[in-house]
Amino acid sequence: MSDAGVLQCYERALEVTRAMLEAARASDWDRLVQLEQERARLVERLRLEDPDPGNDLASRDRKRELIVEMLRLDEQIQMLTQDWMHELRDVLGSIGDEQRLNRTYGA
Repeated sequence: MSDAGVLQCYERALEVTRAMLEAARASDWDRLVQLEQERARLVERLRLEDPDPGNDLASRDRKRELIVEMLRLDEQIQMLTQDWMHELRDVLGSIGDEQRLNRTYGA
């Protein structure tokens, strides 16, 4: 893959990460999973085709900027998904409580 192709792949990974954040903000968990899978494919492609950052300082700096931005967005996504996981845990816990009450006292 050419340097330009590599940078395009990094740019696309950032676009997908931005879309992941929007999906998390909208609580669209299915979309978030789809996007995460797409980004994982892009990252794997980059891992295989861009193992060496190269000697071009401008290219390395741009890659670093893109990666730092992806990591920043990932932190936001993680906070949103943790909130959702806590809500899900609460819902599942209350369902479990209700089932135990039903078993104990009948429906």
